[in-house]
Amino acid sequence: MKKFLREPLVHFLAIGIGLFVLFDLVAPEESNLDSKTIVVDRDALLTFVQFRSKAFNPEVAAARLDALGDAELSMLIDDYVREEALHREALALGMDQNDYVIKQRLIQSLQFITNGFVSAAVDVSDEEIAEYYEANRDDYYVDPYATFTHVYFSNDRHGREQARQLAETKLAELNDANVPFSESTRHGERFLYNVNYVERTEDFVASHFGRAMAAELFALEPDDSRWHGPFESAYGHHLVMLTRRTEGIYPPLEDIADSVREDALRIKLDEQNDRAVQAIVDTYDIRMGDVRGSGG
Repeated sequence: MKKFLREPLVHFLAIGIGLFVLFDLVAPEESNLDSKTIVVDRDALLTFVQFRSKAFNPEVAAARLDALGDAELSMLIDDYVREEALHREALALGMDQNDYVIKQRLIQSLQFITNGFVSAAVDVSDEEIAEYYEANRDDYYVDPYATFTHVYFSNDRHGREQARQLAETKLAELNDANVPFSESTRHGERFLYNVNYVERTEDFVASHFGRAMAAELFALEPDDSRWHGPFESAYGHHLVMLTRRTEGIYPPLEDIADSVREDALRIKLDEQNDRAVQAIVDTYDIRMGDVRGSGG
């Protein structure tokens, strides 16, 4: 624990929380001279803006505040005054005592401060990004997908054998006439789902046609001048023109570096936040009493 508490991040966090606690202790002291007086100044509005935006960054908050027009600034002041007045009345009524919701709000506020300081202190290197990608390659795998259209004949409407015969007859007609992708809607019958499927994965296709037909379709070679089939689904028989099919790939890191960096940074921030919170917990003496009761 001593080694942990010597880490710069923990010191940085402690200083940040200390500043907030100091502000909370000092600022209200002046206003306590008159509990019905609400002082609206730049420091109060900067703190309000940061908590409202859930981003603890004084420079960004100052820029945002300075960019407000007169009407927007007036609305912000009204919101701050309203919130401050209601907060004081709630405290005066003792609504913060033994209230679990208030307790959770206070915890969230401290976690917000913690997250802000940790975010300012943490970054990921190119080496860490590469290591994260290698360790989580499957998360970035791009599934195979296909683009196709189909002509459908219903088993319920015709019976299974007749639907198949109709499909076989239509297959010869489509290929003999060189019917293109764009004219598939002029043939066959209305299908429950779609006629054209563009860049759909095998799992998606299986959800509409069944796993067996999806596997057959993804085994075809793309050809924008040829119809294939019949293929049977749970609904009937289908003739398919497959115009595109890609293999599944693991994209190169350089193609998705920004996305991987965001993921790696998020994980690192979560880990550092957990460590920062644990550092706070470690400053307390935990004394266990009887948690099971006499019947345990």
